Amino acid sequence: MSVKYLVSGGEGALGKFVISMLLERGEHVRILMSELSDTRIYRNNPNIEICYGISTDKDSMKEFFELDDPRSAVLFHTDEYVSLSDSTNLTMRRVNVIGAENIVDMCLKRKIGKLVYLSSAYALNPEVTGDNLTIHFDRNKVEGEYAKSKAEAAAYVMEKVALNKLNAVMVLPTFIIGPGYSEDYEINKVLNSFINNGTTPPKEGGRAFVDVRDVANAMLTLADKGEPGAGYIISGEYKTSGEFFKDVNDIQGVEAPVKTASRLVMSKSLVKLVNFYYKITHKENPREAYSLFSENPDARFSDNSKGILPENVISFKESLSDTITGAQQGGTQAAAASAQQANFERKSSASAMEARLKQQSAVTKQASSVSTSAPAPAKTKAAAPAQNAAPAQAPASEPAQAQAPAERPARPRPLSVAAQIAASKAKAAEAEAAAKAGEEKKEEAPAAAPVKSIIPGKESAPAEAKPAEPVKSIIPDMAPKKEEAAPEKVEDKTE
Repeated sequence: MSVKYLVSGGEGALGKFVISMLLERGEHVRILMSELSDTRIYRNNPNIEICYGISTDKDSMKEFFELDDPRSAVLFHTDEYVSLSDSTNLTMRRVNVIGAENIVDMCLKRKIGKLVYLSSAYALNPEVTGDNLTIHFDRNKVEGEYAKSKAEAAAYVMEKVALNKLNAVMVLPTFIIGPGYSEDYEINKVLNSFINNGTTPPKEGGRAFVDVRDVANAMLTLADKGEPGAGYIISGEYKTSGEFFKDVNDIQGVEAPVKTASRLVMSKSLVKLVNFYYKITHKENPREAYSLFSENPDARFSDNSKGILPENVISFKESLSDTITGAQQGGTQAAAASAQQANFERKSSASAMEARLKQQSAVTKQASSVSTSAPAPAKTKAAAPAQNAAPAQAPASEPAQAQAPAERPARPRPLSVAAQIAASKAKAAEAEAAAKAGEEKKEEAPAAAPVKSIIPGKESAPAEAKPAEPVKSIIPDMAPKKEEAAPEKVEDKTE
């Protein structure tokens, strides 16, 4: 059965070049990618199989490691996180340490034939020298959080090689540059600070740079020829800070000399003062922008492959030129995407504002029409919540609405006792006038019966009409006395 190749970190620049080179050889490749990654460049390719998962989660990688013949498989672990900031970066530790340890554990569990692991030359213990390929790692002997994370992970790989017979080979490149990296990659941030922002670079410091395509080619070579448990340094050309930015100016066609920052700015003893100054002035801090040159300024590495690795075929200046082009294109695309998003947000905001204005205008017109056409009793409904039952039935028909204003004043209001007493007196006076009229008294007497007075003795109806029984007076103690006195007063008035 043909060898099957697995690649973790297929969304990164190095992973993409490794995959591209394998496809050029006609190999079948399985890629481990996050569900949030852009997989469009790999779709509709019969030689590519995508498995969704992340190295920091073992359970998500189960499908990635399911193989018919795992002993013949080769896994290229290209996934890494690069940050040269002085602050602790938990994401970098999870990816570089925990992710690498999970990959190693899964390789042992599924019996993967060979692991080609991407480490870093800056993770090497500087106190250990020699021509042999067995290299020592100690996170306490290196500087910088990135170097420490890579040293810790490399030490774990070497431990599994010695104790569990893991077939692994390590690639130890110096700082990788070239096309294909994202805008937030360290070298692109350096170029953006110098070219676009005009931030003054440091005078001292330097790095050894190697092209990403040379590293990818070396990984494929070590998959076939690398010795188990060995580490291979891939070192490019060393450039001081001044030489690096002079080459940047030459590529950009700038003839002016490179202005460098004062040594005091990059001094470690003045870190707090320098950081405070640039914070209050809102300027970009050269210490943060050019930390690439301040860490390990004198670290130089020589080739230890003994002819196993091919020579680097891409020169530093060609690699730097491709890096600048890639950084500018990435920045232009990001700016275009940002402008497009901002334009969309402005249009959406304008549309939303116009819709709100139309809605507010419609509501205002509706409220105005209702206020001008509504009948006067509508206000009485809102002002008298105690009469909710009657207004609720009033809109049932137009006659009911016409009668409501005339009937409401005649209804007794239990909230005013004095008003009810006055009404009772008025009805009693009418009853007296009707009694003097003779026949009209008997016809009008029943009309007085519905008037429910809280003092029955004041009513004009005779005792046999019994108007006091359905009336529940709010002064119950006085009711019996008034019932006895009422007939005597009526008899005196009729005689």
